Amino acid sequence: MGIYITGYTEAKVGDRWFCLDFYQYGRDGKLHIVPCIEGSSYCAGALDEDCDVRRIDVPTDLSDLVRTECTASDGTLYGETDQYWKPWHMVEGTWFGKVDLSQPEFCGFFPRQAVADYLLDPERNEMNEDEMINVWEYRELDEESMKAYQYYEYTPKYGHRGILRRFKEAVEKRIDVFNESLLYEERIGFSDVRIILVYD
Repeated sequence: MGIYITGYTEAKVGDRWFCLDFYQYGRDGKLHIVPCIEGSSYCAGALDEDCDVRRIDVPTDLSDLVRTECTASDGTLYGETDQYWKPWHMVEGTWFGKVDLSQPEFCGFFPRQAVADYLLDPERNEMNEDEMINVWEYRELDEESMKAYQYYEYTPKYGHRGILRRFKEAVEKRIDVFNESLLYEERIGFSDVRIILVYD
């Protein structure tokens, strides 16, 4: 059975948490929260391996909007009545301020033709990291074979680095929009937010 993750951005203002996520109309004609991160196994891999995620108990201080979104048909929060289902996880906003996601995920020598194809149409021609060789392997090639390779820095769209970059950008946008709505109140930053993740 696969896993699906939904993440909600909350900010603490005073002594309460508020949801910063956007809304959009669904096909059912109703307004729905647009999560800051959403996905299945690729997303889970990026979060579990390269992000500071921790499992938490069923939260008692959720924002009203996230509480409503995560309430089952029987009126209980997800996992509240099932001791074996532990869906709640959290990423502290301070993690975004500490992590540097600007570096590429792969640096090495790729086949020249593969790089050319990718640059021509990145959506249709993904790079294959298995074809990449490192600098020591490149130096062992004869002069003619070297011509078939070129150095390239690459971050796959659905690789861990790409997923986490989009995650950080989504949270940043929500903070920016919230701050733009303020008049005289103190602005918030990464240290004021948390991401509530529901693993289903």
